[in-house]
Amino acid sequence: MCTSLTLTATDHTTVLARTMDFPNVDPWTPTRLSAGTRWQPFFGEPQTTQFDIIGAARHLNHHHLFGDGLNAAGLSCAELYFPNRTHYYDDVQPKMINLTPQDFILWVLSNHETIADVERDLPNVALVSHIWYAENKIYPFHWILADATGRTAVLEPTELGLHFQSDPVHVLTNTPALPDHLARLSRYLGSDRLTDAAADWLRDQKPLPDGPIPTDRFIRTAINCLGRPTPETGETTITQALDTLKQVVIPRKEVRPGVTNHNFTHYISVLDVTHLTYTHYPIDTEDLTQYFL
Repeated sequence: MCTSLTLTATDHTTVLARTMDFPNVDPWTPTRLSAGTRWQPFFGEPQTTQFDIIGAARHLNHHHLFGDGLNAAGLSCAELYFPNRTHYYDDVQPKMINLTPQDFILWVLSNHETIADVERDLPNVALVSHIWYAENKIYPFHWILADATGRTAVLEPTELGLHFQSDPVHVLTNTPALPDHLARLSRYLGSDRLTDAAADWLRDQKPLPDGPIPTDRFIRTAINCLGRPTPETGETTITQALDTLKQVVIPRKEVRPGVTNHNFTHYISVLDVTHLTYTHYPIDTEDLTQYFL
């Protein structure tokens, strides 16, 4: 139940930001890997990080499961839940880079400087429907990436062959697929001129969709991103990203004595691919911390 966005300021600072909405499981912890760190994808030989990496990870069975991350080349990636839409291979494919969905982010950040670099490698990648080192579950993911060139791309594995698609509103939530989200946004605004329509919507103070449904979170976040003035600096870009995502936080609530709701927002992160900073904002403590690569 996550929400993500990318923003580019007038000074060309680009950030990728996201909420991490997830069941009550092991905590997501800011984690740094140095260049030269060996790690073991579930399939194949060990790999070595070519860049320093910072992101939020769960530490399971001595392995790192990254939910989002940034490398020292200025490439960032975040995974979001994408149920009922993913198509993975059933088995390992010969002469391919075989990855479980949980391995994808670390593979991207370990080996690539830009989205274009990842794009050249995608024809060689097979996402395999197999459990990872922990948790007896195969996760349906899609991914949003941003890099230091200012490019944003989305990868939705709705077919076995992988390819990036552009995201004109620079927002991603969960199912349905991105084209469906964009069509719903156009219908909601009553226009295909999305930026102008979003600015008019905010100027006229019309109500925005509320609640945890992915389509509503997409529309609310897209209108806020498209309709607000472009931030001028890296600092104001981070602030605007945080302010926008705080509007779609799913609070932790007690549904009955001693039991909280299944899904809630653990944190918001902002990954500045221009200045190589990782801002982590845990919802329970609101103790904002910034890390530098």
